[in-house]
Amino acid sequence: MKTIGFAVAAAMIAGSLSVPADARRWHHRHHNDGIDGGDVIAGVAVVGGIAAIASAIGSNNRQKQDAAVDTCAQEAEGRANADLSEILHVEKRKGYYTVEGLLGADGAGAPTSFTCTVRNGRIYSMRLSTDDA
Repeated sequence: MKTIGFAVAAAMIAGSLSVPADARRWHHRHHNDGIDGGDVIAGVAVVGGIAAIASAIGSNNRQKQDAAVDTCAQEAEGRANADLSEILHVEKRKGYYTVEGLLGADGAGAPTSFTCTVRNGRIYSMRLSTDDA
């Protein structure tokens, strides 16, 4: 008889404990449907991290592009013995930068155009042409 009483008491205790647990789970689930401060902070941190990475990549690409323009301009000025007038176009394709520009277009003769291709600071091609038309 004592064991039946213990079994009934254990069942009652287990039943009473399971109700608050279910209620807590429902209550917890109910509040997870919205966005709380932690979600906002986590979202801001993720977006900030992505922006920092993108900025670093963009900055690195900009430095490489600027270096390619400088390399091409110096080489073109040296070959044509003329000063840089204008950079017309810069394009990156498959790791190569192609720079197009004009030299000596100050009205004292025909300008010299150049097209130069650079990768990793090394010139792969340089073409100078004077338009005498």
